[in-house]
Parts: sequence; structure tokens; C-alpha cells
Amino acid sequence: MQWEKEHPDIIQVTADFVRYFQDTPDPIVSVAKKADTLEAKIAWVLLGSCLSQEIPLMLLQKVLDALFQKFPGEKLWTFPLPTEAAILETVRSAKKTFDWPVEESVPGIFWSVGNFVRRRTPLVSWASSTAYKGILRDLGEIFFMGKGAYRPKAIWATSRLFSPEPRGLGIPHGVNPGDLIPVPFAFEVRSWIGLVGMGKAIGYGDLDEAHKRKLNLSICKTLSPKDPRIAAHSFQFFEEPMGDGLSFCKRLRELFVQEHYRLGVE
Repeated sequence: MQWEKEHPDIIQVTADFVRYFQDTPDPIVSVAKKADTLEAKIAWVLLGSCLSQEIPLMLLQKVLDALFQKFPGEKLWTFPLPTEAAILETVRSAKKTFDWPVEESVPGIFWSVGNFVRRRTPLVSWASSTAYKGILRDLGEIFFMGKGAYRPKAIWATSRLFSPEPRGLGIPHGVNPGDLIPVPFAFEVRSWIGLVGMGKAIGYGDLDEAHKRKLNLSICKTLSPKDPRIAAHSFQFFEEPMGDGLSFCKRLRELFVQEHYRLGVE
């Protein structure tokens, strides 16, 4: 992409950010790994990925962890199932005052993931022997996982299942090597595009979703050529503090303020 060639400094500092967070554990995987069995770890990754909507990732981790502490391991899918009131009380206690539009749907999502596990058990066999396209199709059975032609939550779930630790569970996959996991759509890339000024240059607002996904893939490949999923993983932490306490997002803002000031006084 021409913009990337014209702004090597921005690409370099962003690539540094990607490397900084590449070994940071995925927050959803971190909770799932508390389970004793791989079966349960898979189930909790599916739940966390499905809940990842309209809530900051670090707060989602707290909510997911609260659910895990209250209903650990196999209690996600074994009878007796927790009541709607018990699930909502746990969620509300963890999220505090955050206004989460998905909140009322959490019990249904919880039960739906449990139902999926009961139908697909053993999950380890299902995950390791099913083609990635089949996995994405099967995950559409879960409430709120998405049923459209493009399923970002299902793609994130699949990436978390098969990516190596600490980004994922590192489940071995024995299907055709040419059957590749799609690169997740890192929604924080949109914020980055707007912040660095690329949006106006390429007419981002006028692009349809398919072209925006292609741009996401191109950016992730540029920032992490060996495995673009690493860039998608790191962008989850776009707003999270780095070593000096500043998020990468704030660092970029400061960088552009300084640059604009320098240009203004010269």
C-alpha cells in the first residue's frame, strides 16, 4: 500500500507496539486456562469470544473470570444449569456501573454455549479433526456468535483455540495444511487508521466492509509478516498501558501533537 511506504516512521512505531504485546496472554484465554481439562478450556474460550461485544476487553476478562469463579469448569454445560438470576447477578457484580448492551443476553449465551458443548462433545476431537471452515460453520449454532457470511467472533474464537500460547490454547490441528485460519478483524485497527490520518488519505469511510477487512489484513501482514494474527492479537491492547504507563493510543496522539507543533513553529 502506497500510504505505508510514505509513512515508514508510523509503521515502524506500530510494529514496535505489536512486538511489545505479542507475548501478552490473551485475556479470554487466560481465564479459560484456569479450567482443569482441555474440554473445559475450549468451552470457556467459546463463551468469552461470544461475549466479546460492546465491552472493553479487560472488563470482559473480569466478567468472564467472575462467571468462571461462580460456575467453574464443566459447570458451564453440566446439569443443573445456573439460573438466569444467578448469571446476571454475577455479571452485574463484576461489571459494576458499566452500561453493557449485551448484559441481558448473557444467560442465553451461557446456556447456548453449554448446549453446543453437550452436542459436540468431545470438543477436543471436534476441534482437532474439523476443517477450519467447518468449525466456523459449526460455531454459528451458538447464540450471539453470528450467522452471517463473515463471523468475526467465530474467527476470533478459532484463532484463540489454535494459536500458540499465550495467544491461544495451541490445540494441534490435523486437517489439510492448506486449510488456514482467517486473520481476525481487529476492530482497534479502525481507531489506528483514524488516528494516524490514513482514513482521509484512502477514503476509509466510503469503503464497504469487505474492503475494510482486506485493509485490516494488509495492515496486519505489514506489521507482522510471519503471522498476521500476532498483529491482530496485539491490537486488542491498543488502549492498554505499556511500560511507561501510557497506552499506544495515547503515545500516538502525543507523537502527532508534537509533530504538528514542530511543523507549526518552523
